[in-house]
Amino acid sequence: MAGRHRSSHGPGGAAGLKGRLVVAFAVLGSLVAGPSPAVESLAVETLRLERAGAVWRANVEWRVPWDRDPFNQVHQGVPIGFTVELKLFRERGWWFDASVGSTSVRREVYFNRLTRQYRVIDWASGQRLFTREWSRARKRVQRAGGVALPEAEDLAPEAEYYVGVRVVARREQLSLPARVVAAMTSLWEGASEWRYRSLPR
Repeated sequence: MAGRHRSSHGPGGAAGLKGRLVVAFAVLGSLVAGPSPAVESLAVETLRLERAGAVWRANVEWRVPWDRDPFNQVHQGVPIGFTVELKLFRERGWWFDASVGSTSVRREVYFNRLTRQYRVIDWASGQRLFTREWSRARKRVQRAGGVALPEAEDLAPEAEYYVGVRVVARREQLSLPARVVAAMTSLWEGASEWRYRSLPR
């Protein structure tokens, strides 16, 4: 008597595997179809410059669309980080020289689902804020104050200088599944537009 043939594909067989692949590619296709509105909405709102003696410092505030993916994942315990990049340029006629100097600062916010607290880290100073209030955590992670401008102590007095700043969302802080998707798409290759301001004499 001939035995019955059993599929080697397990439960669901080839049809189930095909269905899962179709769903996976459909989701990936929807992500690749267009740029992420969340990344496009990331923007520098304020750039203030102040001088203390020979040192120039920058205060930066930026906007984050926390109600959209992937930023709203912070409330599920996904760490969300930002890098603030600052560059100092010297003007020459109608174009900028290569940057005179550059620096960066990092901020990160994380929600501990066990303690129900938000933790905001300033990686430059090591300062940490623990709070149960999202408004306080959001306000702290969206600003960087008193950042010393690089090479700003030895500027030519007759030259014009400009400071440029942008904010970059750090995809390496995403969960493993989100990093896999990010590596296959352009969702996290974006950043805010550069914002410039002249350095007062």
